[in-house]
Amino acid sequence: MITKFFNIVTFRAIAELKSEATRTYAGYLWWIFDPLLSLAVYYIAFKYIFNNKTENFAIFLFSGIIVYRFFAGTVTRSATSISSSQGLMQLVYIHKSVFPLSVLLVNLVKFLVTFLLVAVVVWLCGITPSWSYLALPVLLLLEMMIIAGVSMTCAAITPFFPDFQLILNTLMHLLIFLSGVFYEIETLSPRLQNIIRLNPIAVLVEQFRGILLNGKWPVFQPLGFAFLESIIFITIGWLLIHRFNRYFPKLS
Repeated sequence: MITKFFNIVTFRAIAELKSEATRTYAGYLWWIFDPLLSLAVYYIAFKYIFNNKTENFAIFLFSGIIVYRFFAGTVTRSATSISSSQGLMQLVYIHKSVFPLSVLLVNLVKFLVTFLLVAVVVWLCGITPSWSYLALPVLLLLEMMIIAGVSMTCAAITPFFPDFQLILNTLMHLLIFLSGVFYEIETLSPRLQNIIRLNPIAVLVEQFRGILLNGKWPVFQPLGFAFLESIIFITIGWLLIHRFNRYFPKLS
């Protein structure tokens, strides 16, 4: 049963990746162009308008952007993944968690492509890889757990409250400023640092950067709290989808 479930998730993800590649002239290259365009916009704004003095700011900014975009892009698309699949749900019975999880798998592939690009740029800038890179899979797994939980929760809410998607888009625009993407969390006051680190994505942005730019091993105390948050969201999301699994196809 579990094998069949993951096979369906994988099949939908592969089909979506192929479909996306055919919808634009750039095809798969757009997975790189898109985050690079975001980098260009934010870099010009924060480097030349707000005069940010952070060392290696381009790499600093790019590493934060890709971690945040993986989260925000997946959650935003997942929110409508169930409500936009009415036709399929009415044809065949399928556990509705398949839809947000397949979106997660699609965006994981895109994240890995852009992350590899960031790693290459880091090496070209003379920042030597360290043994702390061994912790990167742990951080990635934790981010996937957080995204899976939040995505399933949002996907379960949107069919009942379609306006939630609009609220979610606004929240994602706000959350980027509360995730340490444009600044170092350590430069804030201790009280603000504690508040910002309640956001698990801020913790992940900080820890990814610590490895890539400084060769630091992750600090496991804030990661432990982020892990707890991921378990809570996964539990809530799974229970919501499982509870209303048979009702979703009836919603228009």
